[in-house]
Amino acid sequence: MGKLEELLEKFRNDKSWNEERPDGSHRFDKEIAWIESMIKDYAEKLNLTTDRVVEIMEGKRDYSWPNYYQPANFPGIDSSNLVGVFETFQAFHEHAKKEWKGFRCPKCGDISNHPQECAHRISKDGKCDWCSYGLFKSGTGVIILEDGLKAIPIFEPVAKDGDADG
Repeated sequence: MGKLEELLEKFRNDKSWNEERPDGSHRFDKEIAWIESMIKDYAEKLNLTTDRVVEIMEGKRDYSWPNYYQPANFPGIDSSNLVGVFETFQAFHEHAKKEWKGFRCPKCGDISNHPQECAHRISKDGKCDWCSYGLFKSGTGVIILEDGLKAIPIFEPVAKDGDADG
């Protein structure tokens, strides 16, 4: 049995969270199916084994599995939103400095050096306070960090020649 199957079985049998309902179903049946699909998708898109994805994700989980494994933490990834895989956020910043001139705010269109906050938000001038995180996530890109495979929404990178790049 692989690590993914072991993990899913552990979640299915977790009576403290996944209690059985009168109809024989369990509280988190749909979520467990989503976890399986998401891990397989991440493995395929990131060219990793499912065992490796489970190791990375579980290696960083320090709170309950139903709260950790959810689309807000692990959004779907495809070529339109995957910017890259980086060991750390600092490694991403170093890459960004070399590759892009900044990040375009989706609300006002200005270019900021910060991947997640509008330049106006940083300068506190009141013109725009948009950010790529929070309740109304507005990021147009996602960085997947190998450090737990944490998905981080960012603004659209702008190539040094001025065109959007992703």
